[in-house]
Amino acid sequence: MEHIDIPHELKTQGYSLLQGLKITDSQWTNIIHSMAEEYQQFHNSWEDLPPDNFLSDGGHYRFRRYSVFNWIMNDELILLPHEPHYQSTYRNNMNGGIYRDFEPIKNKTIENPVLKSFIKLIAPQFSFHDEKSWRIQAHQFRIVAKEDEAGNPSPEGIHRDGADFILIMVLHRENITGGVNHIYDDSKRLLFGSVLTEAGDALLIDDRAVWHGVSEIYPIDHTKPAYRDVLVLTFHNQTLK
Repeated sequence: MEHIDIPHELKTQGYSLLQGLKITDSQWTNIIHSMAEEYQQFHNSWEDLPPDNFLSDGGHYRFRRYSVFNWIMNDELILLPHEPHYQSTYRNNMNGGIYRDFEPIKNKTIENPVLKSFIKLIAPQFSFHDEKSWRIQAHQFRIVAKEDEAGNPSPEGIHRDGADFILIMVLHRENITGGVNHIYDDSKRLLFGSVLTEAGDALLIDDRAVWHGVSEIYPIDHTKPAYRDVLVLTFHNQTLK
C-alpha cells in the first residue's frame, strides 16, 4: 500500500487524493472493513435526506442534512446546538447571503462510531501548527440525476467554502457518469481532476490555497435510480493562540 504524506501534499499543492484508500497502514480502509456493519448503517442514513429547498436554480436534484460539531484533539466530538448554514455571496454567489436552515443529521448517524473514526484519523493531518480544536461543519449530500435533470454537486461552480480544510468523501455512486472533482489555483486555472469512484475515496483540500468544484452527474440507465452520496466535512481552526 502506497504511503501518502498528506500534510506535505496539502502544504505544497493544496490538496491530497485518497483514491484506492492509500493512507499509511490502510487505516482509512480499515474503518470500512473492520466496521462493516456500522459502515453500512452509516451509509443507510443517506436514504433519509430531505430535499434541499434553497437551490436558487429551482433544481430538485439535491438532498442533504447538516450539523455542526467541535472536535477536540483528545478525541472528543461535541455536537453543537443546531444552527442554519450561512455562506457569503463571495463564497457562494448562487445560494449565499441567506441563512439556510437544513434538517440536522440524525442522532443515530452522529452516534455511529464510523463518523468519529474518520474524523479521528483525518483531523491530525490538518494540524500544521499544533491545532488542538476544530469546528466542523458536517454535510450529508445525495445528488440525484434524472433523464430530464442532471445532478449538480456544486451548482455554485468553482468556489471556496470559507474553511481551513475540507474532506470530500464518496460513499456510493449508483448508475451515474460524471461527477469529476476539480482543483483550481488562485487564478482559477485547472490543476487537477479525478472521479471519486469507490466507497471511502476522498479528496482533502486546503480551502485557503485552492478553489474546487464538481462536474454534473448523468444517469447511465434512465430507467433506474441514479445518484451520488457524499460526506463533506469542513474544518475551521479555533485553537486559541
